[in-house]
Amino acid sequence: MSLQSWREDWAGAVHTEADAGRFVDAVGFCSINALERFPAFPNLAVAMGTPDALWQAWFWKDDLHVAKRLYYTRLFAGRPGFLTLDWLPAFIAANGAAADELIHEGALPMATVALYHLIEERGPISIRDINRALGKEARGSTNAGLWELERRFIVTKTGLSGRERGTYGYIWDLAERWLPDAFTAADRLRRPAALAHIRTRLADLGVPIDAKLAKRVLRWEGD
Repeated sequence: MSLQSWREDWAGAVHTEADAGRFVDAVGFCSINALERFPAFPNLAVAMGTPDALWQAWFWKDDLHVAKRLYYTRLFAGRPGFLTLDWLPAFIAANGAAADELIHEGALPMATVALYHLIEERGPISIRDINRALGKEARGSTNAGLWELERRFIVTKTGLSGRERGTYGYIWDLAERWLPDAFTAADRLRRPAALAHIRTRLADLGVPIDAKLAKRVLRWEGD
């Protein structure tokens, strides 16, 4: 599937949650909104025919992920996106990290370490209970910590605490505890093979991959 064909085949074709699932199945991985500096990267906004797919697909991103139909990530340039479960092991192998190693290396702020240990010990745990447990002083860094742990495939949301105003929020757990088979497959794949696999898919989609895309979108360091 070339860049031109994925746009021709899917531009404006996604109208429902089921359509969104089929689109991600076709491309393998995508951002939800278009990435301004990397418009060639597959994105749901083009498929939905809208400049801002995130708000229109707000509940899709939750429901598709919680049902394990797709995997929600904020990896792509720090923006929301999806992976199919078939592609998840490759991205874990390419971008995942062992929390214990990061902690040993001092690569995580202390507030993020405390957040990780809380989720490890008490997950699945709601964001409300996370905030209660960490206290007022740590709450300001919780969102940043969740993003850091999420993009490294250490934690993930596994449910919703509610859908109404005042109850809406996520339930968090360790990603490996939630989808252990994907991590087993990632261990078998190893990082060099995963990087090559993703590069090949991007080439098939007609996405030019250079050092900027590798670093800013895929967050590959030194590759």
